[in-house]
Amino acid sequence: MQNKTLIFLCDNYPIAAREFFVDDEMKVIAPYFGKILVLTSAKPDGAELNRYVPENMEVKQFSRTELETQKWKSIWRLFTPMALAEICFVVKTLPIKYWLQAFKILFVEVHRAFNLKKIIKTYCRDGVQHVPTDYIFYSYWHDYKAMALALLRKENPNIKCFARAHRWDVFAEENNPPYLPFKKFVIENLTKTISISDAGKKAFETYLNKDLTEKVVVSRLGKFNDRTPLLHKTNDDFVICSCSNLIPVKRVDKIIEVLSLLQIKNIKWIHFGDGQLRKDLQNKATQVLPHIQVEFKGMVSNEKILDFYAKQYVDLFINLSDSEGIPVSIMEALSAGIPVLATNVGGTGECVSQENGFLVEKITPVEEIASVVYNYFVSNAECIIRKRTIAYEFWKGNYEAGKNYTSLGDVVR
Repeated sequence: MQNKTLIFLCDNYPIAAREFFVDDEMKVIAPYFGKILVLTSAKPDGAELNRYVPENMEVKQFSRTELETQKWKSIWRLFTPMALAEICFVVKTLPIKYWLQAFKILFVEVHRAFNLKKIIKTYCRDGVQHVPTDYIFYSYWHDYKAMALALLRKENPNIKCFARAHRWDVFAEENNPPYLPFKKFVIENLTKTISISDAGKKAFETYLNKDLTEKVVVSRLGKFNDRTPLLHKTNDDFVICSCSNLIPVKRVDKIIEVLSLLQIKNIKWIHFGDGQLRKDLQNKATQVLPHIQVEFKGMVSNEKILDFYAKQYVDLFINLSDSEGIPVSIMEALSAGIPVLATNVGGTGECVSQENGFLVEKITPVEEIASVVYNYFVSNAECIIRKRTIAYEFWKGNYEAGKNYTSLGDVVR
C-alpha cells in the first residue's frame, strides 16, 4: 500500500489543541501510505503542541465559513431522491415538534457535504471527473465529512472511503433534536463505517432498525505507553485524577460533589483539560473543597499526562460523564495501572469493570459514589495492587495502540 495516498479529514489534527488521540493512530498507519494529505478545518492556535507529524504528511486547511456560504444554491438538493428519502425518515421517526429543527440540520448537512466534496476533488490528481483508485479517503468523524466521502464514492464506486464513529456522531439521544442526519445514506455508501465501540455499532443498528454487520465494523482506539506503571504506593497521600474538556456533558461538577463528601486526609485532585466551565468549576472547588488540594492543569498533551502518571502515584481516575464513546483518557489511566471509576455510558462499560476499577450507573447518587471511593482507599494493599495490575494488563490486551491500529490498517486495505 505504500504507493497509495491517504486523504484524512478531521477538525484539529495536527495544528490545534484537540484530537490528540490521532497522533498514536498516525504513528501506526502512516507507513502504510506513500503520502498522507490531511484536510482540517482548524486554525493554528500558536501553542507548542508537539504533535506527531510523519514525514510523508502534508496539511491543508479548508474554511468552515467557506462551507456555509451561499446556502441558497443548495435548496434544489432538497428535492433529490437522497434528500427526499431523508425527509421521509425524519417524518416517520421523529415527533412533529422536532421536524423543523431536523429539516434545518438536514439542509445544512447537505450544503456542507457537497461543498466539502468539491474541495476534496481539487486534491485528486486526475481532476474532477475521475478519482484515482490509489487514493484512500478516511474521515475521523461520522458527520458532514463522512457524508462528503459517501457522495464521492457514490460517484466513484471503485474508490475506498471510510469514517470513524465515536459518540455524538453515533448516539442520537445525545443531540437536540435526537437526530443524526443521513446515516442510512452515509453508511450504505461508505466502504465501511468504523465504530470505536460495540455500543456504537449497536446504536447505529437500533437507529436504522437494520443489521449492519457488512457495513459497520468495530475497531477500537488505543494508546501507546512504554512507561513502567506504578503499582506500589509509597506515601500516605491520596491522588485522584480526571481528564476531560470542561463542558456540561463531562459533569466535572459531580466529581467535585463526590470529593466534598470524602472525609480523608491528604487528598489531592488534579484535572487535565480546559473549557467554558473552567472558571465556574474552579470557584465551586474553592468553596466546597477546602480540605482538598485542587489543581486545574488546563490543556495538556497526552504524552505529558502519561509522563505525570509515570512519576506520580495516582490512586484513582474518575470520569462521571453523562455521555461517552470510549474515552482515550480512560485508556491512558489504565495504561499506567490506575484503576478507573466511571459512569456506565456509551462504550465505557467495554473498558471499565469491577475488576480494573468501578463502573457506576449515570443516576447513581454522589453519596454512593463517594462511598465506593472511600472503601477503595481504605482497602488493603493486596487488593489495591491486584486491581492496579489488572488495569494495566487489560489495557495491554485490549487498548494498546500498536495492536489496535495495526488491525485498523488491515481494515482500510
